[in-house]
Amino acid sequence: MGTLTAEKLAQRAIDVDVVTESDLRNVWSEFGTRNVELEPFKQSLLRSGLLTNYQLDRLCEGLRTGFYYGDYKVLYGVGAGTFARVFRATHKVTGEQFAIKVLRKRYSSIPDEAEQFRREGELGMQLKHPNIVAIHEVFSKGSVHYLVMDFVEGRNLRDFYKVRGKFEPLEATRILIDMVTGLHYSFQQGVSHRDLKMSNVILSSDGQAKLLDFGLAGQGGMDAEDSNPRTIDYAGLERSTNVRKDDARSDIFFVGSIYYQLLSGVAALSETRERAQRLSKSRFKDIKAIGIVAPDVPIALARVVSKALEFEPSRRYQTPGEMLADLKLAHKRVEDGVGSSPANQQEGKKLEGHDDQGECRKLMIVESDVKMQNLFRKLFKTCGYRVLVTSSPDRVFESLYNDASSIDLLLICTGEIGRESLDAFNRIGHETATKSLPAVLLLGDQHADWAGEVEIAPHRILLQMPVKSKELRVALLKAARAVAPAK
Repeated sequence: MGTLTAEKLAQRAIDVDVVTESDLRNVWSEFGTRNVELEPFKQSLLRSGLLTNYQLDRLCEGLRTGFYYGDYKVLYGVGAGTFARVFRATHKVTGEQFAIKVLRKRYSSIPDEAEQFRREGELGMQLKHPNIVAIHEVFSKGSVHYLVMDFVEGRNLRDFYKVRGKFEPLEATRILIDMVTGLHYSFQQGVSHRDLKMSNVILSSDGQAKLLDFGLAGQGGMDAEDSNPRTIDYAGLERSTNVRKDDARSDIFFVGSIYYQLLSGVAALSETRERAQRLSKSRFKDIKAIGIVAPDVPIALARVVSKALEFEPSRRYQTPGEMLADLKLAHKRVEDGVGSSPANQQEGKKLEGHDDQGECRKLMIVESDVKMQNLFRKLFKTCGYRVLVTSSPDRVFESLYNDASSIDLLLICTGEIGRESLDAFNRIGHETATKSLPAVLLLGDQHADWAGEVEIAPHRILLQMPVKSKELRVALLKAARAVAPAK
């Protein structure tokens, strides 16, 4: 073929229709000649955005395919699995961005695999929901099989997890709410997923979770699934629990296993490539309770995980809608400080942040140091309080004047705020609307000489830094119990 030159490369690009003569005029004019060294020419094509590295590499190799699928020009690869590759592409007329999922060549010549791929795409086209990656077009002809899908800026949950490890409880729960919302919709359409795993969940750049790769439902019998690596885990679970294929509770089990791993940093199911072990009943039945593996997981969330992972299908959530309702409630309870105690804590134990009616007390903390804010927030949420944090003493008065029931208890720190906090504490003791509010003033260690200026009472307590967390908790409880609740 001879030595590749800049002009030969340009002609190849024109021949496969990734650039036009008109596109190249500015590149040639930049050099003032067509007698250009290859490398500077390649760099100019990349720099100007006329070609991508993917396109350039294929052109240099002399390949003439893989640049287009139908009306979609391939820009670069974004993912590769056992069965298919995924590319980012742009529509040659509209310029819109899409993802093209292409069946690998070694499977495209196998009729059953090509048919399954086509059916997966056609079934997925029926699902239009914000938490499901939409499929817009299915092409299946000869040896070429591809799906045209929404391109989602982001990365799959498996890759995200590899970098992050376990997630914060509320963040993990928000992801699960998105996932189960998508499952609930598909269940209503009569479609199950049957391949739920982290790599089939995309987290978009705005934090929304979207499900990928629906369509394996209704394909083949149990024996067929045993031999299909995409569904062997489902086959093992369903055979072990004696339920039929396409049981919606199987998807619930596997979404529960994802939740378990996000919260604990440990896989719920033992990870193995051995077929016999993947089908083993004990693999699904002997999952350690999340409260043992990750005792700091809030109990409200641990309960959802446990129910989703019940071995007996009748004890599991029966529909995604049931699980979704519990997830939303658990998220709210943890966010509000209710049900946020660790999963290994005795469930019957009364939390100190709850009042006599079992409602969580609303604790306002006035502190400007972010590190201290986070420490206080974590400490008191664990104790059952609903925690509000502000760096402005004036915010306390604003909250109370807008809604007298907005705060049950107050912790004011002088720390970095200084005398403004002391003045606010004393003013609260004078104002009619606030004088009965239980409050604790925490003087910074540099403010010890202000102690004589603090106006205290049984429900208005002064503490001096440094102070132990238990001492601070006791002071808040003492202040709260010194005032009879208004009825």
